[in-house]
Amino acid sequence: MLLGVVGEVVLRGAIDSRIEAAAAELPAGVTVTRDDTPALWQVATGQATLRVEVSPEALTDTARSVTQLQGLQVASESGGLVAQVPLSIAGREQSVDVLLSVVAEGGQAVLRADTVRLAGITLPMAAVADQLGNAQLDRLVDGVAFPEGERQVTISSARATDEGLELGAEVAMWG
Repeated sequence: MLLGVVGEVVLRGAIDSRIEAAAAELPAGVTVTRDDTPALWQVATGQATLRVEVSPEALTDTARSVTQLQGLQVASESGGLVAQVPLSIAGREQSVDVLLSVVAEGGQAVLRADTVRLAGITLPMAAVADQLGNAQLDRLVDGVAFPEGERQVTISSARATDEGLELGAEVAMWG
């Protein structure tokens, strides 16, 4: 029994070192913690299981970078995510609320624009983007995926929270 406990403690240290290496790839506003899965199991499977929390500020930076919508601002609202986006509508600059959904897809978290709230009316974002002919909005409809490029972290679950976004992730122990 004592040997099992010692092994668990030693392996947690190894897992924490691997998590720190993977977390170094992530932007500011992203925190990574090990979940409660036993370290012996994680080492046996070769995958460390993580919980990743992403702040609205980090989501804003990622969405701005991908869409080139510099006025975009992401916030948490009632356990969901809302982006305030400045749009030119009928020749006037207006800020609209875009309701976002998030899913885990292909090892990444994908943030998509679902609907737009404007003057008390809710419309499908795809229809608004088509009507305005705005390629940047189309990019939000298609989805902003992260992390981008070559990565050690695989996203397995995603959900909006009052603090931003919570992701379930795995990182290869050996690689």
